[in-house]
Amino acid sequence: MAFKNILVPVDFSDTSLAAVRLAVQVAKSSGGTVSLLHVGTDPAPYMASMGSPGAAGEVLRGLARDLKAEQEHQLQRLARQEVPEPNQGTQTVCSGYPPTLICERAAEGGHDLLVLGTHGYTGVKHVFLGSVAERVIRHASVPVLVTH
Repeated sequence: MAFKNILVPVDFSDTSLAAVRLAVQVAKSSGGTVSLLHVGTDPAPYMASMGSPGAAGEVLRGLARDLKAEQEHQLQRLARQEVPEPNQGTQTVCSGYPPTLICERAAEGGHDLLVLGTHGYTGVKHVFLGSVAERVIRHASVPVLVTH
């Protein structure tokens, strides 16, 4: 099966870098493209719980904008360094719950493969940090290739 539209969620860790590199290999062999997605934490609920009044709220909103701009910069740099031009798709930064957004973006973008890295947490770490990869595997509407 030739995969033409590959989505790689990245968190800028070594495992997500390995996923990008694997996706590039798959894309090269099939003539496909690799799109990168970073799902950041949405600061709005935290700001709302703090009340975010006046100047403090504006500072927090500014920090959130700066964080998103930095994430976009990192994602574009990663694409330039790791994904060759003929195989380069889009780079997107969004905020929210990663498993849900990854599955939604895969379906909405017409992707035919998800490639993601897993940190391989076990035991207590797995219980508290969960596994994005595990949730994506359960809910994705396209094939998922996991690496670590």
